[in-house]
Amino acid sequence: MSTLHFKNLSGGPGHADILRHLDIAFGPGLTGLVGPNGAGKTTLLRTAMGLLTPRAGTVGIDDKPLADLSLTERARAMAYLPQNGPVHWAMTVVDIVRLGRFSCQTGTKEDDVAIDRAMTACAVDGFASRVISTLSGGERSRVLLARALAAQTGILLVDEPTNALDPAQQHRIMAILQTRARAGTNVICALHDLPLAARYCDRLVFLQDGKVIEDGLPATVLTAASFSAAYGLHFDKRGYLADEHDPQ
Repeated sequence: MSTLHFKNLSGGPGHADILRHLDIAFGPGLTGLVGPNGAGKTTLLRTAMGLLTPRAGTVGIDDKPLADLSLTERARAMAYLPQNGPVHWAMTVVDIVRLGRFSCQTGTKEDDVAIDRAMTACAVDGFASRVISTLSGGERSRVLLARALAAQTGILLVDEPTNALDPAQQHRIMAILQTRARAGTNVICALHDLPLAARYCDRLVFLQDGKVIEDGLPATVLTAASFSAAYGLHFDKRGYLADEHDPQ
């Protein structure tokens, strides 16, 4: 069981302080990061991975500062699926998923088992030999998620995994993340789709202007006054609009 924590964290890309004096910890379960564009969701995930260096404060995994971990140790602790993750090579699906094992390859059957389980979980085992450029957007998204799952890390960071997918694919991706979280993984997922967040997440963290405004159960966060004020909308506990009006 891995814990990811941020203490008095400030910073962002370049010289911008997108995150401001952030104090928060994430444990096992599926946590949804929600908030307006520019609130700091992607910046938080990239900072957690060490892709951005904070101007102030610290990031840690369990009792170890991230700065004290080597790149290999970080890769063994955390997997990251960026938004619209690029694939630059015409590789087969199984070889793409195998890349998830680069930091923890054992050269034994253990690697093959991890790859097979990840592909099965994401329902991409049926086209293992196909080149990824021949797949649909939803299939490609599941392959990239399988690559992250194959690493078998205690922490999984995911940025907008349902972006531009059809409803069936969106629910499939979220169900995969939920299953992994219930197995003990610390899954942190940036989302804009509030009904999906309400349905699948154990916890929602609402970011605005680089700060945590609300943190708790989806039913509590989505009905908070600060949440409604930020969006100019009112949601019921399922994440659906509670005050839809006929324009006529």
